[in-house]
Amino acid sequence: MLAAGLESSLAESLLEPSPAPAPQEAVSMEPPEPVALTPPPSRVLATSPSLPPGMRREHWSLADYAVTRRLFKGAHSAVYKAVCTRSGLPVALKVYFLNRVPEAVLHMLCREIKIHEAAVHPDIITLYGAFETDKHLVMVMEYAARGDLFGVHRSLPNLRLEEREVTGLVLRPLLDALTYLHRRGICHRDIKPENVFFTADWRLKLGDFGVSINLARERAVTRAGTVSYMAPEVSRCPLKFKADDNKDDPTLAYGTACDIWGVGILAYELLVGFTPLTPVNHNGAAISAKRALIFPSGASEACRDFVAWALTERPEDRPTALQLSRHPWLRSADMEEAAAAPDI
Repeated sequence: MLAAGLESSLAESLLEPSPAPAPQEAVSMEPPEPVALTPPPSRVLATSPSLPPGMRREHWSLADYAVTRRLFKGAHSAVYKAVCTRSGLPVALKVYFLNRVPEAVLHMLCREIKIHEAAVHPDIITLYGAFETDKHLVMVMEYAARGDLFGVHRSLPNLRLEEREVTGLVLRPLLDALTYLHRRGICHRDIKPENVFFTADWRLKLGDFGVSINLARERAVTRAGTVSYMAPEVSRCPLKFKADDNKDDPTLAYGTACDIWGVGILAYELLVGFTPLTPVNHNGAAISAKRALIFPSGASEACRDFVAWALTERPEDRPTALQLSRHPWLRSADMEEAAAAPDI
């Protein structure tokens, strides 16, 4: 479970002034006292109900993991591949550096852990646990050996997947994951290739809940996500600078239909090789992607109809994730066999 005081604790650690330097002391000839190598105690913020037995413990520490390489570096965090030394299992460590995390990010970080901890599904990256030290906040996650869909897609010679690969390898499991999330009131808000991962046996895993929101607890009224995949109703919203910005304006509210738009853009990109050329207004917000859809001549009518349905302009007219998963393109007889891994 998530500790209730996470947000205030992190805020205190960020706002606490650095101690004044101690006055210089005389050099002693005595041998130094031995230094304790035991890491400082950490505070457990979340543990998964599906935590592997070998990873269960009372106290969590960075010392429990052998880092092998860095996978990603952002402004406030970095992601590392590591091995749990107790269980031998590979994991991904998402490490936030508390001295770099602005106050505006604290609310989102707290929300990310709450949402991801409760999202237990075969097609979602598992958050094994999260803990806080004096300098870091660490999320311990399932490791996806094949990397993300962005890397897979960019490694293909013509930047295109076959239709059966798009449906079987990506869309079916992705829509299953979204159906699960949407039924629980969770809106992912950042569907894109970089947030879709694959295990060693090519099982899809949806990850990165950094901008996700629980619609049962708060109103979605912020421009969040990635512009190329952003639904019109999201792109018209203002940016947020404080946690409660725009929350009192119901006219800005949007729902899980924005994830369906992201699925439509993603499907188009995998089939064509790039995202639609989306017109934008003077504020940089997307207006519509519908008018810029150009498919390869060999694209089936079913796949064209699938993308057009997902990219319905009015969010209330878009299909749900469950409805979209029942589209004939995904259910046709020649698509029923399991998709083979892409030839990369």
